[in-house]
Amino acid sequence: MSDEIDTIIKKKALEMAIRQAMSKKPEEKPLTNDDVIRIVRGLLRGERAEEILKTSLELYGDSLMPLLRKIVDLHRQGVINELWDYELYRILTNAGFVIPLKTRLRIVRHGREYKIGED
Repeated sequence: MSDEIDTIIKKKALEMAIRQAMSKKPEEKPLTNDDVIRIVRGLLRGERAEEILKTSLELYGDSLMPLLRKIVDLHRQGVINELWDYELYRILTNAGFVIPLKTRLRIVRHGREYKIGED
């Protein structure tokens, strides 16, 4: 009887140890600013997304990093899979960052494209 109890206790202890080992996440080293920017660039979609990110980094630099880290955290949790240019612009403006963009106007008449506002 005591042998059965010992085996049951050992089995339960082994199951508990396995559960604890599975629940522990491996400790991740903190991301550097370059890693965060690289991950955010990988999420970007749209023609002007890179321009928006580049301009905002030039203007605000390290002040922008907490917001970008939050975007990376949401990506790791599976909330954000991709980030379109208009979404990035809206996130930045809602957070209080003013991002001036070059205006581009294109007019097409009779199959010919006319550009206004570009160098």
